[in-house]
Amino acid sequence: MREYFLAEKMKNRHTYLQKLMVLMPAAVVCLSVWLATDYFMIDSYNWWYMVLFPSMVALVGASVGNRDKKMGNRTIRVLPVKMGAVWDAKVLYGIQCMGIALLVFLGMTLAVGTWLEHIQQVFPINPSVGEQLLAVVVLFVTSLWQIPFCLLLQQLMGVFPMLLLHMGSYTLLSVELALHPFFMALPGGITARLMCIILKILPNGLVAEPGNVTFTQELLEWRGLPVGIAASALWFVLLWRAGRKWFERQVER
Repeated sequence: MREYFLAEKMKNRHTYLQKLMVLMPAAVVCLSVWLATDYFMIDSYNWWYMVLFPSMVALVGASVGNRDKKMGNRTIRVLPVKMGAVWDAKVLYGIQCMGIALLVFLGMTLAVGTWLEHIQQVFPINPSVGEQLLAVVVLFVTSLWQIPFCLLLQQLMGVFPMLLLHMGSYTLLSVELALHPFFMALPGGITARLMCIILKILPNGLVAEPGNVTFTQELLEWRGLPVGIAASALWFVLLWRAGRKWFERQVER
């Protein structure tokens, strides 16, 4: 598997991915400081997991999936390789890119948040370092499904339809499905629900407290955390296997 992964890494060595993993987290942190300093913590995390992070994951899927597809997969058909392993390498490389971007985001948010506190800035909510670490870990785990999902959509319909479908459906599901007891029924609503529990931020960007629109006490119940993580892991496995089977049949026929 190491050889497959390194080959996938080399294919994307001179693409925009390396810059994307830094620029996207930097963009959301800078916008949060510039537009709403008082709500830096809320906006930084909310804008990240609701908009810019899924957008970045979709772009990662577009880049990784398009390396071979734009040449009709001829570059891998002629090689003595296992097509299932090629798909696995694409997924794993996408996951690595996603993890790096999350670490960059966490480091920038902690650094800027510490600086703002040093100049006596007061936030409506101020998650501890431990809560932010937990939030990023949960965000990573509950977003794994997006990599095989975006890769599969990119193979089926192309880059731009995939971007539109993924972002449109994700935004709707995050805002609406996350507020219901059956939030785990589709993976798009899981992350936003779990961020309510960990960071006390509603999908609409408001503080999760009585009196704010869409708030209910159920959104803060910690029992939703293991349920959401387990459901996300299941969705990831299902989408990975479905994409792998489709890719093997598509390339080998």
